[in-house]
Amino acid sequence: MLLLTAAAALLGSVGAAAPTSISYRTFHYTCDGGRKIDVSYVNYGKNGPLFAVLNWRGQQYGLSQAISASGARYASLYGPTTADGGLEWWEHQGQADLKTFVGTDTRDTRALLTNCKPRR
Repeated sequence: MLLLTAAAALLGSVGAAAPTSISYRTFHYTCDGGRKIDVSYVNYGKNGPLFAVLNWRGQQYGLSQAISASGARYASLYGPTTADGGLEWWEHQGQADLKTFVGTDTRDTRALLTNCKPRR
């Protein structure tokens, strides 16, 4: 929740024009092996989600929208100390994966959670 509040404050200070709404929607995912992760997607005005806030293993991680050929991809250069590098959350067609970057190469990743699907 702290990261959501910080993102809202940051986005609220962008531009001095008419007020823009900030909202978020949280999804609860179950991944291979029964592991769980909660992800809140933060929307700014009429734009789609610009941020994803991951709640995983008792920690929060804020990821920014990133370029992808398909699906919704979010990335951060910072991740858990048990990971090699940053984090990547990539959702596509109803399933998502959480990966860590191997070193500083954002093209080389190692899976942390796979086949994550929203719980119904």
